[in-house]
Amino acid sequence: MEITVEKIAMIRENHNPKNVNLNLDIDWSVEYTNTDQRNVNYNIVLKSAEYLNLSFKVEGLVRLDIFEEFLQQECSQIVFHHACTMLMDMISLTRQTNYELLKEDTSSAVNLNAAF
Repeated sequence: MEITVEKIAMIRENHNPKNVNLNLDIDWSVEYTNTDQRNVNYNIVLKSAEYLNLSFKVEGLVRLDIFEEFLQQECSQIVFHHACTMLMDMISLTRQTNYELLKEDTSSAVNLNAAF
């Protein structure tokens, strides 16, 4: 079995919380289409509203080997695990960061507050 990611979408309505230890209660659902064929499409949606209001969606494809049976429960566990890992990586990438730049002609510093 080969699982690939085709699209990722994250919708965040608020900025990152300042708490370093972020506990997310995640509601999730996986939807499969074409489960009777060798290529199975999946959509997984992760939602959290308590500490960080966001929706995260991953669309992808499961390719089955010849005569391989599609095991939905096992596949869902794998897809969920990888979607959670991608979500945490995306939160880290989009966190708010402070940068200090030094000007060449003076010793004064310029502070930048950026969110990526």
